[in-house]
Amino acid sequence: MDERRMGFGLSLLLVAVTGVVSYVAGAFGWPPAVHQQVSHLKDRLPVVGQTSSALQVERLEEVMRAIQGQYVEPVDAETLNVGALRGMVEALGDRYSSYFTPEEYRSFVQGFEPTFSGIGVTVEISQKTGLLTVVSPIKGSPGAQAGLRTGDAIIEVDGRDITGMSLNEAVALIKGPKGTQVRLLVKREGEPEPLEFVITRDTITVPVLDYRMLDQAAGIGYIQLYEFSKKGAADQVREAIADLRSQGMTRLIFDVRQNPGGLLDEVVEIASLFLPTGDPVVHIVERGKEQRALTAREAEPWDLPLVVLIDGGSASASEILAGAVKDAGVGTLIGEKTFGKGSVQTFWRLQDGSGIKLTTARYLTAGGHSIDGQGVAPDIEVGNPDRIFPGEPGDPQLEAAIRHIRQMKR
Repeated sequence: MDERRMGFGLSLLLVAVTGVVSYVAGAFGWPPAVHQQVSHLKDRLPVVGQTSSALQVERLEEVMRAIQGQYVEPVDAETLNVGALRGMVEALGDRYSSYFTPEEYRSFVQGFEPTFSGIGVTVEISQKTGLLTVVSPIKGSPGAQAGLRTGDAIIEVDGRDITGMSLNEAVALIKGPKGTQVRLLVKREGEPEPLEFVITRDTITVPVLDYRMLDQAAGIGYIQLYEFSKKGAADQVREAIADLRSQGMTRLIFDVRQNPGGLLDEVVEIASLFLPTGDPVVHIVERGKEQRALTAREAEPWDLPLVVLIDGGSASASEILAGAVKDAGVGTLIGEKTFGKGSVQTFWRLQDGSGIKLTTARYLTAGGHSIDGQGVAPDIEVGNPDRIFPGEPGDPQLEAAIRHIRQMKR
């Protein structure tokens, strides 16, 4: 399982089941948050009084001595050290903040590579159930082909109960080398008994987007954006729009269903293609600082009817885009309510190779609305009861978008 939303700039971190955090399972986990790679954590730390610091260290050492001297079984000192560090972060009660051992941190970083080994499913700890939940399967991945769906709750991995387990621990169990198998036990809404999936891990390459003309006569173009996580995603969207215009596109359906998020810079650039220059795209709220807005950058004014498709697998950066389009009134949202992730994570590599990831800010939509735990609601709600993969034949949400956009005025 990998968590693939790192990036070396400010990014929206989502837990994946491919190699690491709220990101890709097998994967991604990436739903979803914002991250920033920081070289020197000590430059960001508050000053702690020397006496207070000494007392804290003494108390920790006392507890460690007691355990090592009196506990019924021998305990390795490093096990206790890691437990203390994990406990400090877990005491925050924030599922998006984590401590990584050196091995876990390396895996976390590798999860942001464009190619990874896993089952290709983005996962997150659900706010409602506390269970490891599939945010979105990557199209064509082993997880998608096996039948995993958005909303599936993974409760066992290879016979081991993972309920109550941290995201990092669960992802570590699901990920693995290409060609190996993993058995997942899944709770699915509407199913009386858990479902079992035996999935063979493979190398996953995540494309950025796909596009095509849906209806040449009506001038309907279609762009399906799979993620915002790669630098240059906005450039690929620009190129796709230019190509579709050259083919006669006069109206656009922009699909971010099952898109778990990605880099903040990329979503701002993409939103700038549709919003008036200077309009807010997202608001960032940080501790001890005034709220700040990231605004749409200068771009060719958008002059075509626009529909944005969303669903429960649209998370983080996808929600920023959807919220910006909705709040600015430049398009129509069709589909289902989005995932609901509105926090920002920053992560650091520590001196010994371990690392931490902390929630350091929250974001609001362009109109100042919080979506954390709530999501962005569509203007026109259309379900997908048969769970047809976005863009595939018979996709009811795409069909609804086509019907609607034909009637839209410029």
